[in-house]
Amino acid sequence: MKTDLCLKDAPEAKLSNTIDMGLGFSGMIRLFKHDEKRKLQEKLCSDIQKVFKAESEAEFKGIHSRFCKWGTREMILAKKKGKEETVHASYGQIAKTLNVVLKVTVYYCRLPNCKKSEQISRWLDAAVDTEMMKFLKKHYPEDIRRWPTTIKGVDGSAYMKIQETVHKFIKEKYIGNITPVQFDDIYWNAFKNRWDAYQK
Repeated sequence: MKTDLCLKDAPEAKLSNTIDMGLGFSGMIRLFKHDEKRKLQEKLCSDIQKVFKAESEAEFKGIHSRFCKWGTREMILAKKKGKEETVHASYGQIAKTLNVVLKVTVYYCRLPNCKKSEQISRWLDAAVDTEMMKFLKKHYPEDIRRWPTTIKGVDGSAYMKIQETVHKFIKEKYIGNITPVQFDDIYWNAFKNRWDAYQK
């Protein structure tokens, strides 16, 4: 039966829908210019399939780094009211978007399969946000000469240092018994609950 709809096969549709969920969960999609969002989704779908095929952490890191560099070149932020200048996404904004989508896709939804997701989950970076950066700065004020105040101010060099600091915290406080993606789950939950309690 012919149809005018652009149909995807079941695995492709599942991945596409999971990426959409991850983008919604990240809260980052609202930052980008409206007509840029489809480009971001298509790039995520393409690169996450490369992640599924990665055979080493070094290969994964290369895919991650290239995606973030692409994002800083290609992704434009939505214009703020009364401002006309074009502003590109920062490395931190792109990395957080990718990290949350990877967390949902690989760590939560166990794609592409349970065995591979277990392997990839150990490589995932923490989706560090502003509250987590404040928390890490309090513990390790000297780790970064100028700690960014928001993820908008995180460039590639600061991003790498923040992830190194996450690993240091895990090693010292958890004896290495959790992964960065679990760190981000634990502390995102803690900060969210603290904020919810404050609002009541």
